[in-house]
Amino acid sequence: MRKKRHFLYYAMTLVFGLATIFIIHSCNTDEYYSDELQIEENGIPRKSALSSNIINNTNSLIDSIAISDEFWEFERNSRLLADKFQAYTSTLSEEEHDKLMENLNDDDYMEEFIRKANLEKELQQMNEAKENLLLHTGFSRLSEDERISLFRQYAESHESTDKTLIKTRTEGGDANANSCEAKRQAAYAQAKADYDNAIIKCKQESSTNNYCYTQALANYERCKRASDRAYEECIGK
Repeated sequence: MRKKRHFLYYAMTLVFGLATIFIIHSCNTDEYYSDELQIEENGIPRKSALSSNIINNTNSLIDSIAISDEFWEFERNSRLLADKFQAYTSTLSEEEHDKLMENLNDDDYMEEFIRKANLEKELQQMNEAKENLLLHTGFSRLSEDERISLFRQYAESHESTDKTLIKTRTEGGDANANSCEAKRQAAYAQAKADYDNAIIKCKQESSTNNYCYTQALANYERCKRASDRAYEECIGK
């Protein structure tokens, strides 16, 4: 009788143990399939399941690029090239400037323009800086939106107009002037970001790479001039 009772206890313990294992396995399986449903739906990864990891990895990548020597060298040469281009175009008459804008796709005209503006050295340095950025950092892994965001953040931190606010007739106009200036600075930052991104998109192996750069420069200058005109109109209100 005692042996039978021990056997009964043993059997009950075994049954409860197996039931517990089954329940635990079932819960883990449900969690597994729940995760699978989050990660993949109809064969397509769901952003909600992966976004946190992607965002963290992307931020780390952008941070590593932003503090790299290659990125800072790219930005330094980008600014030097733009400054020299605009220093030369500022000496042109309105007619000459219009002619430049009309002939941006004329290789012969642009070759002569580059020679007159003495841009050969800056263009070569820009090309080398871009190549180093693409080869020695994870920059090429960024999407276009991420590139523009990175360039915009840099521009907002480092670009300035170097122009003083135009005084209005009344003291009460200061708030409006500051608002107008803030809008101009935002437009400048976006123009600089678009210019940098256009430089990146110029094909490295192209024999007409310099002409692609000058088109990006011309568009950058055009956008800054439009921002200045918008500022003048804003300040006059």
